[in-house]
Amino acid sequence: MDKKDYTVDDLLLYAYKYNRIPSVLFAKDKECRYIYTSEIEDAIKSGKENSILGKTDLDIQYDPELGKLYYEQDKDILRTGKPVHCYSEFYVHGRKEVREISKNPIYHDGEIIGVSGVVSDVTELMRLKEQYENLTLLDSSTGCYNRNYFLKNDFSKQENLPCAYIMCDCNDLKAVNDRYGHETGDTYILLTADVLKFVVDKKGVCIRWGGDEFLLVVPNCDEADCCRILEKIEHEQRLKRKVLPQMDVAMGFGIRTSTEQPVDAVIQAADEAMYRDKTARKAARKAARNGDQGRV
Repeated sequence: MDKKDYTVDDLLLYAYKYNRIPSVLFAKDKECRYIYTSEIEDAIKSGKENSILGKTDLDIQYDPELGKLYYEQDKDILRTGKPVHCYSEFYVHGRKEVREISKNPIYHDGEIIGVSGVVSDVTELMRLKEQYENLTLLDSSTGCYNRNYFLKNDFSKQENLPCAYIMCDCNDLKAVNDRYGHETGDTYILLTADVLKFVVDKKGVCIRWGGDEFLLVVPNCDEADCCRILEKIEHEQRLKRKVLPQMDVAMGFGIRTSTEQPVDAVIQAADEAMYRDKTARKAARKAARNGDQGRV
């Protein structure tokens, strides 16, 4: 049997077809036209001839803006010799996929004669990265966001004003833990988180600020809107007392109406208001207990 000689194109074709190499190699000429590609993906328009050779990204990208971006990148590489590295999202058969794209100039005798590149499918890698980032931004016990989320996201922009900052605290959590056990205390915290997430819903975010304290951040929320949120929290926690009679969440708020107001100062005002509410609630409970004893 005669030994067959394989061309470079043959070897690349079989390598990609049977060995599932995760990257696509390509080269373009000085007019930004494809002169070589190791594979044609479904994410691009290859036409009836199933070829992109002689075409630019302006011709083959389903998204015209993406085609224009890649074309301008190629022109910049040919003009400056600077490589380009970027990530792009594509929808292939209704599924979002992510590609990492690296492009470099091709030199010959000191002259830039084209562009070479590598396209890698990093969909799974980016999914895992996003999953990991979400874990660092979420409180695992309650499913609320944590302080890392607050630090990473900027709520101080003009577009968010007026912005309400509502501080909430589980009253007498230590006493509940001491008397009924930490499992009941954990239930108290989880019920509080459930109420706050339900009330704020998509209007804002619920952040576990620390221990038994929660911070609600609600953009485009003035004082009247904020008071309605507090009323709804009060209503929902009354319902939850059927499950946990000891539940009593203290609340206080501050409204940021100007970019001149420091966010920390508004949160401090909310915290102070919450502690005033906390004191008032304790006094009310004590008065109620004294009243009950007086009727005995």
